[in-house]
Amino acid sequence: MLLLIFFLFNFFLSIKIFTNYSWRLSFCLSLQLFAFLSWFFVELFGFFDAIAWYVCFIFWLFPTLFSIFYLFNNRKKLPKIEFVNLKIQPTIVLLGSVFLFTFLSGILYAPNTIDSTVYHLTRIEFWLQHKNVNYFATQTDRMLYQPPLAEYMILQFRLLKDSDTFSFIIQWLFAIGACLGVSLLAEIAGANKKVQQLSLFIAGTIPMLILQSSSTQNDVVVAFFIIMTALHLLKNLKENKSTSAFLSGISIGEAILTKGTAYVFLFPICMFWGIMKLIKIYNKEVKFIQQLKFLMLLVIPFLTICLSFYYRNYVLIGSPLGVSKELFYVYNNQSHTISSFLSVVFRNLSLHFTFPGIHLIAEKIIYFLHQSILNVSVNDPATSFCPFDLPMLGMTEDNAGNLLHILLIIPALTFVFKSRNTTLKAITFFGIFSFLLFCFQIKWQLWHSRLHIPVFLLMSIPIAFFIEQYKFSKPIVLLIGISAITFSLFCFNRPIIKFPPLTSNVYFSESRIAQFYTMQEEKGNQMQAVIKYLQKKNFKTIAVKSEEKYGNDILYPIMYNLRHKSKFYPVQMFNQTKSLDSTNMNFDAVLFFTSTPPDTLKIVNNYKKNVINSSDLFIFTPLKNINKH
Repeated sequence: MLLLIFFLFNFFLSIKIFTNYSWRLSFCLSLQLFAFLSWFFVELFGFFDAIAWYVCFIFWLFPTLFSIFYLFNNRKKLPKIEFVNLKIQPTIVLLGSVFLFTFLSGILYAPNTIDSTVYHLTRIEFWLQHKNVNYFATQTDRMLYQPPLAEYMILQFRLLKDSDTFSFIIQWLFAIGACLGVSLLAEIAGANKKVQQLSLFIAGTIPMLILQSSSTQNDVVVAFFIIMTALHLLKNLKENKSTSAFLSGISIGEAILTKGTAYVFLFPICMFWGIMKLIKIYNKEVKFIQQLKFLMLLVIPFLTICLSFYYRNYVLIGSPLGVSKELFYVYNNQSHTISSFLSVVFRNLSLHFTFPGIHLIAEKIIYFLHQSILNVSVNDPATSFCPFDLPMLGMTEDNAGNLLHILLIIPALTFVFKSRNTTLKAITFFGIFSFLLFCFQIKWQLWHSRLHIPVFLLMSIPIAFFIEQYKFSKPIVLLIGISAITFSLFCFNRPIIKFPPLTSNVYFSESRIAQFYTMQEEKGNQMQAVIKYLQKKNFKTIAVKSEEKYGNDILYPIMYNLRHKSKFYPVQMFNQTKSLDSTNMNFDAVLFFTSTPPDTLKIVNNYKKNVINSSDLFIFTPLKNINKH
């Protein structure tokens, strides 16, 4: 694990020396390089079924040694930082405190975000078992078709540490990178140093970003790549250089390989770049052949990064995007009338008004708009993934709202409208248009506020420009700072300070298994008994059968705790992956995820239900050996 930290640090300094870019941009590029090399490692050695600890160690050792050699030979070129002359800004100190608290939150707790235990981390355990990332039989097909780049990076730490303790570090590092990227975008827009610092601060105090930064999901990671795409494309428009075009292609590929929502958020950014290039060609400001070269430099890296993922999806599902017709209808809007569109827009906006009392007012407004103006159901299945509801106070990485930030966006838009800063207007356009496109395309979900992170990062820039113009900026900054500290200390699932009901009852001093189930303490106790039983019996081969379409949060803790003892084989799927099920062996035990278990179960042999079970998980052992257990 220390090898990877050493690699990041050394390449951060090496990029600074080699390119003479700013410290901020050098750090962001080092993260992009790490993502690219993680992809290269997984795809290359996965092809040879060679994803293993020693291979990973050697792979990262060589570039680290090279960077050390390069730094030693160029040590005189490294700019010196005069710490005596540094002015420590209160906003930077406060932001540093926020990231310190989220680091502690991530390292002290088990990775207990539900989506992480359902598929983000579970598929990493299967990759380690198989030593490749080939598609495998599983009832939770999200382990396959969901873009995997964030997990590729987590895999590096998981391999070298043989632990999930630092799995959160990817989101945490990329949260820092995203904030720095926002400040660089502000610089592109002509912001002075004060506005750049303000944009950095506003981005770093987004509640959802704070809570996500200690999790093992991918929402912050994809947001970082989207910000870097905007940065590189705007630089390309300004400087007309091939380097920025190539880095744009890398950023687009990394964004798309991280999360499918990247298509939506990248569209307005790429569209703006394309239109501006056509205008420049028409006005003969640039040559057509040169811009065609830039387009190739953009497309080739993107396709190179995504090609193997597209291929695996096409072979299994018949679509490179990995979305079957059934899934398309599940997640995408089936009605695009003006009323349906506005319904999704208003409901997505309402997700950021999750504050006691305010959430009730927001709910009443939403119901009034639907009943009296829009004349559509608030739970219309054509535009709803789940029933409409607003939490009283969202303090988790799935349901937190960005109340103060969304309130600041409204006056910031007025400021931008009056401004003559075309780059600032373009960045604001990226944020607003991508949000509207998101609402047009994707069904409303209660958990969508985390998917809005790219929008709030982009809108941090006009907010910073707006705040800097007025005398009341200090009270606003103070209020945002207090909010940020609160969210970093009182994350519901991973609190630094336990304070029920604001946080869960589970604390970092409790067992790691209990930490996985912060809202289901009894389930945590049951899982401890199940895992102890499985460890005691030393089962070598365990079949996994499931009736749960969207997966469960039970399998990952079991696989992780038995990672050196057992191998797991999904069996008897009823989805498209059943074609990948070639298992024909006798198992030592069967884990059956169901609410209505039979007394006996037939896989290859007959198995009987055991007395040691958990909520919706039942252990079956060979019928002939049941008396021994």
